[in-house]
Formats: sequence, C-alpha cells, structure tokens
Amino acid sequence: MGELPSAGPGPNALRMADLLGAFSMASDLAVGLHAGHGVRSCYIGMRLAEALELPLEQRVHLYYAELLKDAGCTAYTSQLAGFLMVDELAAKRDLQFFRNVQNPIDVFSWLLQYVAQGAPFPTRVARIKDYLVNGRAFWREGFESTCQVAKRIAERLGMPPPVQDALLQIFEQWDGKGMPYGTRGEAIPIISRIVLTTSFLEVFHRRAGRDAALRVAGDQSRKSFDPLVVDAFLSLADDEHFWSGLEDERVSDIVLSMEPEESSYRYIREEQLEDVAQALADYADMKSPYLAGRSRRVAELAERVARRMGLPEPEATHIYRAALVRDIGIVAVPSFVLNKPQDQLSEVEREQIRLHPYHSERILSKVPALAPIVPIVSAHHERMDGRGYHRGLTGEKIPRGARILAVTDQFDELTHDAPDHPAMEPEEALDLMNHDVGNGLWPEAFQALVEELGGAARPPAKARRQQWPAGLTDREVEVLRLAAKGLSRRQIGDRLIVTEGTVRSHLEHIYGKIGVSTRATASLFAMEHGLLE
Repeated sequence: MGELPSAGPGPNALRMADLLGAFSMASDLAVGLHAGHGVRSCYIGMRLAEALELPLEQRVHLYYAELLKDAGCTAYTSQLAGFLMVDELAAKRDLQFFRNVQNPIDVFSWLLQYVAQGAPFPTRVARIKDYLVNGRAFWREGFESTCQVAKRIAERLGMPPPVQDALLQIFEQWDGKGMPYGTRGEAIPIISRIVLTTSFLEVFHRRAGRDAALRVAGDQSRKSFDPLVVDAFLSLADDEHFWSGLEDERVSDIVLSMEPEESSYRYIREEQLEDVAQALADYADMKSPYLAGRSRRVAELAERVARRMGLPEPEATHIYRAALVRDIGIVAVPSFVLNKPQDQLSEVEREQIRLHPYHSERILSKVPALAPIVPIVSAHHERMDGRGYHRGLTGEKIPRGARILAVTDQFDELTHDAPDHPAMEPEEALDLMNHDVGNGLWPEAFQALVEELGGAARPPAKARRQQWPAGLTDREVEVLRLAAKGLSRRQIGDRLIVTEGTVRSHLEHIYGKIGVSTRATASLFAMEHGLLE
C-alpha cells in the first residue's frame, strides 16, 4: 500500500483511526489481553506526549504506533505454542507482564506452571531442559519476527518511516536488557520508549488500579522504562482528569478524538479499503501454518463464484472483502488450539473456535465503512439447517454472501492440509461436500462452485507464472511454501529429497532476495505475493 497522502474528509474518505482501532482490538485479543488495551494505552501515550511536550510530528507518529504496537503479534504464536506445548497466549502474557525474567526462581516457577503442562513427565522434563538451553534465543527470534512483521504491516497501511522504526524497537528496554536487539537508553526511539511503558501501565491499572500502575512505574524506572517517561507519568498521576479519562467507558471515543488534526494520515480513500482488508487477512492467517494464505484464496474463489452466479458487481465486491476479513476473529483463539486435530479439542477449545465469528463482528464493527460486510462475516459459519454458529441462523435468514463463503471456505479447508487431514484432491473434496448440500451448504452456491472449478478452473501455478517475484527460482518457491507451512529444515529436506544443509542454503538465498531475516516475514512475503496456493 505504501505511504498514503491524506484523502481529506470527502464523502468517500475513511478515518485512519477507525481502521487502526479495529486493528488494535484484534491485537488485544491476539495477545490474550482485554479488548480496549490498545486504545487505553494510546490514551496514556498521548497524555504523556503532552506532559513531555513532544513536537507535533512525534505526537502524530506516537498515536499510530500505539494503535499498531501489537500488529506483529500473530507472527510467532504458532512456533511458541509448539515450543511450549500449551496455550501460548496465557503463558506469554504471564511471563511478559508479571514475571521478573532476570530472576531464575521466578522463571523456573513459570516453567513449572506452563511448559508442556499436561504432557507425560519425561516430555515435560525434556521440554523444560530445552527451554533452559534455548529459551532466550527462541524469544529473541520471536520478538524479532514480531517487530519485523509489525513494521511491514505499518508500511502496508501507509504509515511513515518513524512509525515503522518505532515498531521495530517497542520491546527494547532502557537498561539494554530488552529484545531483540538489546538497544539501550536514548538510542531507543522516544516513541518506542513511551509505547513500552504505556503497555505495562495499562495492564497493571486494569488489573489492580491506580496504585498498581504507579508501583510498576516506580519499580521499572531506569530498568525497563525511560526515567523521563516515568517522571511524566508521575506528574499526570496528580491530575484526576487524566484518571477519569482513562477509566471512562467511552475511552475509545476519547482516543478517536485525540488523533492529531494536523496529521496527513487521518484519511484514506475508499478504494484503498481492499489493501487494509488484505493486511487484516494476512495478520489473521499468520496464527497457524494451516491458515497461511487461506483468506486470499477463499476471497478470490468466493468472488469467482459470486460472479458466476450473476450477482451485481457491488455485491461481488462485498463478498470478496468479507472473505478476506472473515476470520480476523480467529486471532482470539490460541495457536495451540488451532493446530490441534478436531477430535483432540476440549469443549472449552471448541467454544473458543465457535466464537471467532463473534469476535470478527466486534472488530469489524469498529469501521463504519465495513458495515455492509459485517453481516456476511458474522454468519459465514452458519448452516442451512440451523446447526451452525454463532447465532444458529437458518436458510435465507443467512445472508447470501455468507452462504457463498460457507461453500468456498469449506472447499479451501478440504483441499489444503489441516491438523486432522492432508489436502484432498478437488474432486474428492467436492464429493464429500455434496453429501452436505441442502442441510449445511447452499445448493446454488455449491453448483456454482462446481461449474466454476470445472469450466474455469485456474491452471497450475507453474503454468501461470513466468517469473517469480524477487528473482526466486522454482525450487526456492517450493522451499518457501513448505517453510510457510511450518515445516522444519529437516522436514523440508525429506519432502524435497535434499539435505538439510541444502535447505538452509536455499533459505539463506531466499531471505537475501526478498530482504527479510526471519521465517515469519518470509511467510508474510509469500502471502502478499500469492505464493501459497
């Protein structure tokens, strides 16, 4: 999307703050915090900017950085879940906010509480030993992936370089003990220093009130936090108006009004909404290697089916956009759950999955411009017989677009690897789906899908593609696809019948060509360029 000039408050202009408010809510859920964490952090940050007398330009950058501070948080959750063998959201939240990672006793207590919880004793011992040896390197890679993906998302949303640079360093600490780069003191951008501080202040205030926020500020001054930022916060603490704004139920509206009017990023054009939808899609699809690239595929196929059915152009466009963002609420589900086979899910975990359309509805409702697609998104897991979720709608009570998405979504799931089944051939998938036509799936949409795949199926990717992006070779694209699916170097080597060293060499060349340094950002590149088919 690149840097975007302000579209001005014209009839087709969209508020950037609305869009980032949706991203912020999704991020709150994705990191396992309460909805509203991001906007409340933004409120604190903007009040700190006033107290610190930051120049206007830095206030603009801080505002957007606060709302995008967790925009990369889905980048590493799947790897984290696999490494810890537990709900990674709860484990990471506890370690990041409520444990002293410099205290071995505190860390070991955390290990005993979370790592491989419920696994056989030998497995737990082995995994804890692995963590003690490799844990710090693992976290460093995780934070680097998170920061780099956040930077890329910000770039795609048109944010200026200072916002992107701030997101690269939001986990750095004043004393140099942060990650991933170990930057210290004033070498850390002031925006990054404020964002880190506000995240903690908000969490502790929400958990235990004003005194808890003041206590963590004092405890972490000159450690995690910039002492000047702490001093600014302490000066605000005497202002009842500051606290009343933070504790106001309408704090989201307050934060919306705090977007600097002088910002040239306040508005974007309606036609750029698709770029935003694609950013949300990729953000959600990074939650699990089984989801990588899925939203873009489903959106393309749903649009094709809608056009084959002869739906009006505006409706086909709405269906395409709805398909892109339909699973944004899946970020609220731990990757540990998403990567499990269906028959191993507990009832609680099944309910977490069933609630994701509800979360999608909540997130997207933040953006008035997305109002036409919200009913489609909310209902895309409903069934014709009323046995779907999350409202149990039946028949024509389900929006037409949602009935189309139900068909194309299921087809894509069946024809790609999932935790409980390998990818099926298209004919096999259609045969299986045919048994549910009328009860679960809309007959007209299923018939249109069959016709579209039979009469206008897309040729294989290699036949369509004459040249891969960034000068990638056919073999490098194969390696990148398998890496994006979460396979280890050894597994990729076994699949392609090459050595692990050869795979490592391929990955180094791939990273160099596309300008990334982590698997997460390489996977995002693959999604952006439609390589995961």
